[in-house]
Amino acid sequence: MKRLLLLLTPVLFVAACGSNEASYGPLTGTARFVGDDAVDGILELEDAQVRFTETDLAVYQVELVNYDEDQVIVEVRPNWFDEGGVRINDVTRHWEIVRVEGRSRTPYTSVAPSVKAVRCETEIRLHQPIQD
Repeated sequence: MKRLLLLLTPVLFVAACGSNEASYGPLTGTARFVGDDAVDGILELEDAQVRFTETDLAVYQVELVNYDEDQVIVEVRPNWFDEGGVRINDVTRHWEIVRVEGRSRTPYTSVAPSVKAVRCETEIRLHQPIQD
């Protein structure tokens, strides 16, 4: 079944344009802003996509679009869940720093930590530098 979905991936890309949500069969993915609301007015989330890799791992991708002149630095963290809604334990889960230049688009991609993962919920917040 997953192989069939892999063959239909181009259809999925077209269906997902212009949104932060994507779904196809058992795969779903969303992204949302958390924490400080200031990032919500600067970045847009577009062109979400979901697919399977050749090794049957789920993939969620969304483009971070910066309409402002200045660079925006955000932190992104994916959360993967199985079909029953249980979060997949992932020891590598962390906030990843992503820089989005002014007036540009930057794709963010997350690969599931397990073949059981079918839903990705990605959190995005403004970068919080460490204070000495």
